[in-house]
Amino acid sequence: MLVDVRGRALCARIRGKGPAVVLDCGGAGAGVDGGWGPDLEALLAESHTVVSYDRAGSGQSGGDTPGTVAEMADDLRELLRGLEIRLPAVFVGWSFDALVTQVFATRHPEDVAGLVFVDPTPTGQRPGSKALQRAGFAVTPLLLRMSPRTRELGRALRHMRENIAEATEVVERNGLPAVRLRVLGAGVRPRLPRAQAEFQERSLRELAARSPLGEFVLVEDASHHIPLERPESVVEAVRWAHSG
Repeated sequence: MLVDVRGRALCARIRGKGPAVVLDCGGAGAGVDGGWGPDLEALLAESHTVVSYDRAGSGQSGGDTPGTVAEMADDLRELLRGLEIRLPAVFVGWSFDALVTQVFATRHPEDVAGLVFVDPTPTGQRPGSKALQRAGFAVTPLLLRMSPRTRELGRALRHMRENIAEATEVVERNGLPAVRLRVLGAGVRPRLPRAQAEFQERSLRELAARSPLGEFVLVEDASHHIPLERPESVVEAVRWAHSG
Protein backbone atom coordinates (compact mmCIF):
# COMPACT_ATOMS: atom_id res chain seq x y z
CA MET A 1 0.00 0.00 0.00
CA LEU A 2 1.03 3.63 -0.50
CA VAL A 3 0.87 6.17 2.32
CA ASP A 4 1.31 9.92 1.94
CA VAL A 5 4.17 11.08 4.16
CA ARG A 6 4.94 14.78 3.87
CA GLY A 7 3.94 14.88 0.23
CA ARG A 8 5.64 11.65 -0.83
CA ALA A 9 4.07 8.25 -1.42
CA LEU A 10 5.83 5.68 0.77
CA CYS A 11 5.24 1.99 0.08
CA ALA A 12 4.53 -0.23 3.09
CA ARG A 13 3.34 -3.77 3.78
CA ILE A 14 1.59 -5.18 6.85
CA ARG A 15 1.47 -8.91 7.57
CA GLY A 16 0.18 -11.02 10.45
CA LYS A 17 -1.52 -10.19 13.74
CA GLY A 18 -0.26 -9.57 17.24
CA PRO A 19 2.22 -7.17 18.87
CA ALA A 20 3.79 -4.86 16.30
CA VAL A 21 7.33 -5.28 14.98
CA VAL A 22 8.80 -2.79 12.53
CA LEU A 23 11.50 -3.91 10.11
CA ASP A 24 13.40 -0.74 9.28
CA CYS A 25 13.90 -1.30 5.53
CA GLY A 26 16.78 -3.40 4.24
CA GLY A 27 20.38 -2.60 3.45
CA ALA A 28 19.47 -0.42 0.45
CA GLY A 29 16.41 1.16 2.06
CA ALA A 30 13.90 -1.18 0.40
CA GLY A 31 12.07 -3.68 2.58
CA VAL A 32 8.81 -4.43 0.76
CA ASP A 33 10.58 -6.26 -2.08
CA GLY A 34 12.08 -8.78 0.31
CA GLY A 35 15.07 -6.92 1.69
CA TRP A 36 14.74 -8.85 4.94
CA GLY A 37 14.04 -12.16 3.27
CA PRO A 38 10.70 -14.00 2.99
CA ASP A 39 11.52 -16.53 5.71
CA LEU A 40 12.01 -13.92 8.41
CA GLU A 41 8.82 -12.02 7.61
CA ALA A 42 6.77 -15.23 7.42
CA LEU A 43 8.11 -16.47 10.76
CA LEU A 44 7.44 -13.15 12.49
CA ALA A 45 3.93 -12.89 10.99
CA GLU A 46 2.91 -16.09 12.78
CA SER A 47 2.69 -14.15 16.04
CA HIS A 48 3.24 -10.46 15.23
CA THR A 49 1.94 -7.61 13.13
CA VAL A 50 4.95 -7.10 10.82
CA VAL A 51 5.49 -3.72 9.17
CA SER A 52 8.02 -3.38 6.36
CA TYR A 53 8.45 -0.37 4.10
CA ASP A 54 10.57 1.33 1.45
CA ARG A 55 12.32 4.51 2.47
CA ALA A 56 11.64 7.63 0.38
CA GLY A 57 13.56 7.44 -2.88
CA SER A 58 14.02 3.65 -2.79
CA GLY A 59 12.06 0.59 -3.85
CA GLN A 60 8.47 1.52 -4.66
CA SER A 61 8.45 4.74 -2.63
CA GLY A 62 8.51 8.18 -4.21
CA GLY A 63 10.49 11.29 -3.41
CA ASP A 64 14.20 11.77 -2.86
CA THR A 65 16.30 9.82 -0.38
CA PRO A 66 16.51 11.95 2.80
CA GLY A 67 19.94 13.38 3.47
CA THR A 68 19.81 13.07 7.26
CA VAL A 69 19.05 10.20 9.59
CA ALA A 70 16.65 12.40 11.55
CA GLU A 71 14.55 12.91 8.41
CA MET A 72 14.47 9.15 7.82
CA ALA A 73 13.40 8.53 11.43
CA ASP A 74 10.65 11.16 11.30
CA ASP A 75 9.38 9.75 7.98
CA LEU A 76 9.03 6.40 9.71
CA ARG A 77 7.06 7.95 12.58
CA GLU A 78 4.65 9.64 10.18
CA LEU A 79 4.29 6.43 8.17
CA LEU A 80 3.35 4.40 11.25
CA ARG A 81 0.72 6.94 12.20
CA GLY A 82 -0.66 6.90 8.70
CA LEU A 83 -0.88 3.11 8.88
CA GLU A 84 -2.54 3.37 12.33
CA ILE A 85 -0.11 0.84 13.80
CA ARG A 86 -0.67 0.24 17.48
CA LEU A 87 2.42 1.43 19.37
CA PRO A 88 4.76 0.89 21.15
CA ALA A 89 6.44 -1.67 18.90
CA VAL A 90 9.70 -3.55 18.70
CA PHE A 91 11.95 -1.93 16.08
CA VAL A 92 14.52 -3.96 14.16
CA GLY A 93 17.38 -2.27 12.30
CA TRP A 94 19.91 -4.11 10.15
CA SER A 95 23.26 -2.72 9.01
CA PHE A 96 22.89 0.97 8.01
CA ASP A 97 19.22 0.90 9.03
CA ALA A 98 20.26 0.37 12.64
CA LEU A 99 21.39 4.01 12.57
CA VAL A 100 17.85 5.05 11.61
CA THR A 101 16.38 2.85 14.33
CA GLN A 102 18.71 4.33 16.95
CA VAL A 103 17.81 7.90 16.04
CA PHE A 104 14.10 7.00 15.92
CA ALA A 105 14.36 5.55 19.42
CA THR A 106 16.05 8.67 20.81
CA ARG A 107 13.51 11.00 19.17
CA HIS A 108 10.37 8.96 19.85
CA PRO A 109 11.07 6.74 22.90
CA GLU A 110 7.37 6.50 23.75
CA ASP A 111 6.84 4.47 20.56
CA VAL A 112 9.50 1.88 21.41
CA ALA A 113 8.78 -1.36 23.29
CA GLY A 114 12.11 -2.99 22.43
CA LEU A 115 15.06 -2.79 20.04
CA VAL A 116 16.91 -5.34 17.94
CA PHE A 117 20.04 -4.33 16.03
CA VAL A 118 21.23 -6.85 13.44
CA ASP A 119 24.97 -6.51 12.75
CA PRO A 120 24.63 -2.72 12.85
CA THR A 121 26.93 -0.26 11.14
CA PRO A 122 29.62 0.59 13.72
CA THR A 123 29.70 4.09 15.16
CA GLY A 124 32.36 5.99 17.03
CA GLN A 125 35.98 6.81 16.28
CA ARG A 126 37.37 4.44 13.65
CA PRO A 127 41.04 3.42 13.70
CA GLY A 128 43.37 4.32 10.85
CA SER A 129 44.00 7.27 8.56
CA LYS A 130 41.23 9.86 8.45
CA ALA A 131 42.13 10.70 4.84
CA LEU A 132 41.75 7.08 3.76
CA GLN A 133 38.44 6.84 5.61
CA ARG A 134 37.11 9.92 3.83
CA ALA A 135 38.23 8.53 0.49
CA GLY A 136 36.59 5.17 1.18
CA PHE A 137 33.28 6.78 2.16
CA ALA A 138 33.37 8.87 -1.02
CA VAL A 139 34.41 6.18 -3.50
CA THR A 140 32.36 3.18 -2.33
CA PRO A 141 28.90 4.65 -3.10
CA LEU A 142 30.11 5.78 -6.53
CA LEU A 143 31.30 2.27 -7.37
CA LEU A 144 28.05 0.73 -6.16
CA ARG A 145 25.99 3.12 -8.28
CA MET A 146 27.76 1.94 -11.45
CA SER A 147 25.97 -1.44 -11.35
CA PRO A 148 22.18 -1.82 -11.73
CA ARG A 149 22.23 -4.52 -9.03
CA THR A 150 23.74 -2.22 -6.40
CA ARG A 151 22.58 1.20 -7.62
CA GLU A 152 20.01 1.72 -4.86
CA LEU A 153 22.54 0.71 -2.22
CA GLY A 154 24.98 3.25 -3.63
CA ARG A 155 22.34 5.99 -3.46
CA ALA A 156 21.44 5.00 0.09
CA LEU A 157 25.07 5.19 1.24
CA ARG A 158 26.12 8.42 -0.46
CA HIS A 159 25.88 10.35 2.84
CA MET A 160 27.20 7.46 4.95
CA ARG A 161 30.01 9.37 6.64
CA GLU A 162 27.72 12.24 7.64
CA ASN A 163 24.92 9.83 8.63
CA ILE A 164 27.23 7.88 10.96
CA ALA A 165 28.48 11.10 12.59
CA GLU A 166 24.91 12.36 13.01
CA ALA A 167 23.63 9.14 14.59
CA THR A 168 26.66 8.89 16.87
CA GLU A 169 26.16 12.44 18.15
CA VAL A 170 22.40 12.07 18.68
CA VAL A 171 22.65 8.79 20.58
CA GLU A 172 25.56 9.96 22.73
CA ARG A 173 23.70 13.16 23.60
CA ASN A 174 20.22 11.73 24.23
CA GLY A 175 20.79 8.06 24.99
CA LEU A 176 18.49 5.17 24.12
CA PRO A 177 15.30 4.25 26.00
CA ALA A 178 15.66 1.75 28.85
CA VAL A 179 13.99 -1.12 26.99
CA ARG A 180 15.11 -4.62 26.14
CA LEU A 181 17.80 -4.23 23.50
CA ARG A 182 19.65 -7.02 21.72
CA VAL A 183 22.55 -6.59 19.33
CA LEU A 184 23.18 -9.53 17.00
CA GLY A 185 26.74 -9.68 15.69
CA ALA A 186 28.00 -11.73 12.75
CA GLY A 187 30.35 -14.54 13.66
CA VAL A 188 31.61 -15.00 10.08
CA ARG A 189 33.43 -11.97 8.70
CA PRO A 190 35.95 -11.17 5.98
CA ARG A 191 39.51 -10.98 7.27
CA LEU A 192 40.13 -7.51 8.71
CA PRO A 193 43.15 -5.77 10.26
CA ARG A 194 43.16 -6.45 13.99
CA ALA A 195 42.40 -2.84 14.94
CA GLN A 196 39.41 -2.75 12.59
CA ALA A 197 38.03 -6.06 13.88
CA GLU A 198 38.41 -4.95 17.50
CA PHE A 199 36.72 -1.61 16.75
CA GLN A 200 33.80 -3.35 15.09
CA GLU A 201 33.11 -5.71 17.99
CA ARG A 202 33.68 -3.00 20.59
CA SER A 203 31.16 -0.74 18.84
CA LEU A 204 28.48 -3.45 18.89
CA ARG A 205 29.08 -4.27 22.56
CA GLU A 206 28.96 -0.58 23.49
CA LEU A 207 25.66 -0.22 21.64
CA ALA A 208 24.20 -3.12 23.64
CA ALA A 209 25.39 -1.47 26.86
CA ARG A 210 23.45 1.73 26.10
CA SER A 211 20.39 0.14 27.72
CA PRO A 212 20.48 -1.39 31.22
CA LEU A 213 18.44 -4.20 29.63
CA GLY A 214 20.78 -4.60 26.65
CA GLU A 215 22.80 -7.62 25.57
CA PHE A 216 25.15 -8.65 22.79
CA VAL A 217 24.71 -12.03 21.07
CA LEU A 218 27.20 -13.42 18.55
CA VAL A 219 25.52 -15.45 15.77
CA GLU A 220 28.53 -17.65 15.20
CA ASP A 221 27.53 -19.40 11.97
CA ALA A 222 26.20 -16.35 10.10
CA SER A 223 27.75 -13.54 8.07
CA HIS A 224 26.48 -9.97 7.88
CA HIS A 225 23.36 -11.40 6.21
CA ILE A 226 21.92 -12.77 9.46
CA PRO A 227 18.24 -12.23 8.48
CA LEU A 228 18.74 -14.39 5.39
CA GLU A 229 21.04 -17.04 6.88
CA ARG A 230 19.70 -17.28 10.45
CA PRO A 231 16.22 -15.69 10.48
CA GLU A 232 15.28 -17.64 13.59
CA SER A 233 17.90 -15.68 15.59
CA VAL A 234 16.12 -12.44 14.70
CA VAL A 235 12.71 -13.91 15.51
CA GLU A 236 13.93 -15.08 18.91
CA ALA A 237 15.39 -11.62 19.61
CA VAL A 238 12.07 -9.94 18.73
CA ARG A 239 10.15 -12.29 21.01
CA TRP A 240 12.65 -11.66 23.81
CA ALA A 241 12.35 -7.89 23.32
CA HIS A 242 8.55 -8.05 23.41
CA SER A 243 8.56 -10.07 26.63
CA GLY A 244 10.13 -7.28 28.66
